[in-house]
Amino acid sequence: MAESRDDKQPGLTAVAALGFVLIVPPFLARFDHMGQIFGVPVLAAYLFLVWAIVIGLVAVIGGRSR
Repeated sequence: MAESRDDKQPGLTAVAALGFVLIVPPFLARFDHMGQIFGVPVLAAYLFLVWAIVIGLVAVIGGRSR
């Protein structure tokens, strides 16, 4: 029995809310300093990590079928 689109809606909404919370300016300010991780500025590394996590969660939620 395949999941309907409505069954995925709460999970996708939660992922969208999480992504929003992780990139709002007050939270981003915690990572905006001169440090580097493997030669990449901390803020850029953080944004890339958040982006990858959000896409991964959407893929997991959206990929659930049967």
